[in-house]
Amino acid sequence: MARLIRTLEWASTPLGPIECWPQSLRTVVDLVLAMPSPATILWGPQHVQIYNDAYIPIARDRHPALLGRPVAEGWPDAYDTVIAPLVDHAQAGRATRLTDFMVPLEGRDGRLEERVFDTDWSPVRDEIGGIAGSLQTLFEVTDRFKAQAAIRESEARHRLLIGSWAQAVWETDAAGVVTTDSPSWRTYTGQTLEAWLGYGWLDAIHPDDRASAERHWCEAIAAHGLVDAEFRLRAPDGGWRWTNIRAAPVPRADGTIEKWVGLNIDVEARKGAEAALRESEERFRGLVEGFGQFSWEASADGLIEVDSPGWRAFTSQSLDAWLGLGWLNAVHSDDRDLTAAKWQRAVASRTAVDHEYRLWHAPTTSWRWSNVRAVPITNADGSIRKWSGMNIDVTDRHKLLARQEVLVNELQHRARNLLAVIRSIAYRTVGRGGSVEAFEVRLQALSRAQGLLSQSGSDQVEVGALVRAELAAHGESGSQRATISGPEVFLTARQVQNFALALHELATNALKYGALRDGAGHLCVTWQVICDRREHRRLELSWIESGVAIETDQVTRRGYGTELIQDALAYALEATVDYALGADGVRCRIEMPVS
Repeated sequence: MARLIRTLEWASTPLGPIECWPQSLRTVVDLVLAMPSPATILWGPQHVQIYNDAYIPIARDRHPALLGRPVAEGWPDAYDTVIAPLVDHAQAGRATRLTDFMVPLEGRDGRLEERVFDTDWSPVRDEIGGIAGSLQTLFEVTDRFKAQAAIRESEARHRLLIGSWAQAVWETDAAGVVTTDSPSWRTYTGQTLEAWLGYGWLDAIHPDDRASAERHWCEAIAAHGLVDAEFRLRAPDGGWRWTNIRAAPVPRADGTIEKWVGLNIDVEARKGAEAALRESEERFRGLVEGFGQFSWEASADGLIEVDSPGWRAFTSQSLDAWLGLGWLNAVHSDDRDLTAAKWQRAVASRTAVDHEYRLWHAPTTSWRWSNVRAVPITNADGSIRKWSGMNIDVTDRHKLLARQEVLVNELQHRARNLLAVIRSIAYRTVGRGGSVEAFEVRLQALSRAQGLLSQSGSDQVEVGALVRAELAAHGESGSQRATISGPEVFLTARQVQNFALALHELATNALKYGALRDGAGHLCVTWQVICDRREHRRLELSWIESGVAIETDQVTRRGYGTELIQDALAYALEATVDYALGADGVRCRIEMPVS
């Protein structure tokens, strides 16, 4: 290579004439040529390649064209994926090592064989300290790699046997196909050699487990991974036994799979014990979950000495915090003293416990009501051996009770208000000489409002529902003589009663004298939400009649309806009312606070 380097026409390369090379390049070239192992230099911005004699077998048919060419041109198939990242690291001043790097070399028989190298990439600096190139050195480690592969094969075999008692040991080829006899398998399953070979071993697996076993095996072969699966395997007597199959791939030096080794371990006894244990646990869990969230035990003197994972999962207490009387720290501070006193009295009197308290629930970071029930477990002589208890979450019941109390109070309050309104209607109607029929009509309007409250299931009714219900009661539901529009606004139960009566009086007057009397008039009811100076929400409703001629002298008397609209709303609902009776009908604007 030294002669080839001296005679190459360097003037036609990016490095220029050899006599113009910097001393740093000359020095590193001399160093590379003296190396016994393969080495190459990539110099300059184009990464021009210079290498030694030991590198020629690696270059193979690319030699001598590689010499003096940019590495991207000489190795286009490997530049982007392998070489460029390593060069970038060297240009950044960082050295890189790759281990077990596979390189195809020509053997003595002329055929290519995989050889294994460790390779180092190092930055090379020029005279002023800048990075001018990179140096790659390779060290063959094929013998070491083969030795490690042999060790791995041995370990793969023995790893399956250590700590296990195998009923059958077997091998397959790289594709998972059985090609050699394995007498222990045939003894274990009763299969013949012909039935065992190929994929015949699958026929020895229980029909319900075969698909799963085949899937595990195919997935392991595709991923070159370990197999650890359990299924039922046919026994020589015709029955079925649970077996654990474990298998591992044996790799070649190049990383490909040479074969698979595996074994079977009889786990029938363990499976039977696990099934019995699961059945017992399921019965117990069904009892506990049917009555409570978790169970626990305490000593005869009332101290917690045994772990309760359910309690700790519910409260997030550690084991140390839970033991003894530490469980009381998870009880709400307002309930803790009473709970401790009841527990101490029960232990002293040897009587069962049925008590409720608030318990910290860590998953939701909240307090939940819990009903604790505990009974003493006695020995044959009547002495207490331990206490057994469980907790039942009763938060929903407490919420229902609280809701029920609120509803009862609300019902009582609503009934008192309703009776007060009825008394007022009776006094202002019948008490002032009005007819019983007028009183009944107003009660019907009040009843309609109460019906809407009941339908909503809450203490609110939407304004549009009130307006439409009142007009429907007067036969104007969907009528073209009435225009109704406005956003969704809700009134409270206290507001609904008086507001509904006001709407009733407006509609009654419109039907007698105004827009709803005959086909000539038109009614427009609109509403919106506005804000006052303090940014408080207020309902603004407009009742505008038009297209009718009214003889105002016939309706000038100020009756209960007018009083209700103009005075009662202002008093009861803090409303502002502008009410005017003109020649073409009523114009009324009601403004009142809403939530």
